[in-house]
Amino acid sequence: MSQLGVPYSWGGGNASGPTVGVRDGGVADSFGDYAKVGFDCSGLILYAFAGAGIALPHYTGYQYTSGRQIPLADIQRGDIIFYGPNASEHNALYIGDNKMIEAPQSGDVVKVSALRTSGAMPYVVRLL
Repeated sequence: MSQLGVPYSWGGGNASGPTVGVRDGGVADSFGDYAKVGFDCSGLILYAFAGAGIALPHYTGYQYTSGRQIPLADIQRGDIIFYGPNASEHNALYIGDNKMIEAPQSGDVVKVSALRTSGAMPYVVRLL
């Protein structure tokens, strides 16, 4: 929650906090993500769990295989929800009350959103 309002930056974020993004050769470049200090979705998740002493890779697909997979119907506060084929497109941290914190897309900021299950993978990942 301490990162609310931080800009989205494709490829941005590490265990220490927001970082400059990287070029993607497309949409993120058109938003100047490579020059912004911020987080992408997996960078935000990486940062959040680093605070609990858990090291994660910086890619949603790898984060999906980094912990216990629990059926989406059994989601609990602190679980990571994933979207897209093989968890390749997006992830967010469930914070309870049908809400999640996410770094959604270029041009946006880290924010709290309503939980979305449409397009979600059938499992969430529980690390704690």
